[in-house]
Amino acid sequence: MLFWRLVFGPILIVSFVGLLWADLRLGPRAPLLALLVALIAIRMSWEYARLLQVRSFRLNWHVLALLASGVVLANWFPIPGLTGMSASLAQLGPPMLVFGLALMLLFTRAMYHFEQPGTSLENLGAEVLGLCYIAILTSTTAQLRWVGDGLLGYIPLASLVVTVKCGDTSAFFVGRALGGARMARRISPGKTVSGGIAALVGGMLGGCLWLRFALPGLTGQPAGPLWALLLYGLLIALAGMLGDLAESLIKRDVGQKDAPPLFPGFGGLLDVVDSVLFCGPLALLLWNVLPLVKAPAPEIVRALLSP
Repeated sequence: MLFWRLVFGPILIVSFVGLLWADLRLGPRAPLLALLVALIAIRMSWEYARLLQVRSFRLNWHVLALLASGVVLANWFPIPGLTGMSASLAQLGPPMLVFGLALMLLFTRAMYHFEQPGTSLENLGAEVLGLCYIAILTSTTAQLRWVGDGLLGYIPLASLVVTVKCGDTSAFFVGRALGGARMARRISPGKTVSGGIAALVGGMLGGCLWLRFALPGLTGQPAGPLWALLLYGLLIALAGMLGDLAESLIKRDVGQKDAPPLFPGFGGLLDVVDSVLFCGPLALLLWNVLPLVKAPAPEIVRALLSP
C-alpha cells in the first residue's frame, strides 16, 4: 500500500497542479474546474451507491449522479453584480435552488416506487444524505476559486488541499512509527492519538507555510498575520481529521473497509477527497472572516488573471 501511495501520490499531485494552472489561464469562469468537479460528483455517487448495497438500500446511482452533478454545476450559474470577499458566499444561491429541486425529485421518485412500509424512508434518507455529502460539500469547496472576487486564483483552494494533505501525511507516518492509543477505535481502528496530534501540527504548519510564501510569490500580495495563518491551518487540519472519520462512519455502518478502488493504495475517490470536501464549508467561512490576506489584489494581478 505504501509503495503504491509513493508511486501514484506524486502523479496525482502533478496532474492536479497542472489542471489548475491550465484552468487559471482560461479565465475566472474556470471551465476545467467545472468538468473536474462534475466528474468527481459522478464517481462519488457511484462509489456511494456501491457502498450502500446492503440491508434495504436500493440506490440508483445514475439518478444520484445526475442530481449531484447538477447541483455542483449550478455553481457556474452567473449572478451579475457580485464582487468582493462575500461574493463566494452569495454565489451559493443557485446550487441551493437546484438542491431543493433535486430533493423534490427524490421525494417524488420515492412516492412513485412505494410498495410497503419499512423500506422507502431508509432508502430516501440514504439518497438525501448522499446528495448532501457529495453535492453540497463539493459546491462549497469549489467556491474557494472565487474568494476575493476570483483574484486570488487557486490559492484558497490549494491552501485547503495542502493543509489537509500535510495533516494526512504527517498522521500516516507518525502513526505508523509511534503507534499508541487508538483515537476512534469503533469507527477507524487504525488511527492513533499520536497520528492525530501529528496531523494537527503538520496541517497547521503546512497551511501556514503555504499561505506565507504562496500569496506573495504567486499574487504579489502579503499574507496576513501569523496568528491567522496558524489558526487557519489548525482548524482545517482538525476538520480534515473529522472528515476522514465521517467517511469511515459510513463505511463501518455498512460493513465495508474501503470504497471501490480508483487507484492502487488509495482506495476509492471517496477515500481520497473525503477530508478535503468535508473542510470546504469551514475553509470558505475562514477565508471570508480571517485576515489571511493583508491588502486587496493589485491591478496587475487582475490583468494577469483576466482571460
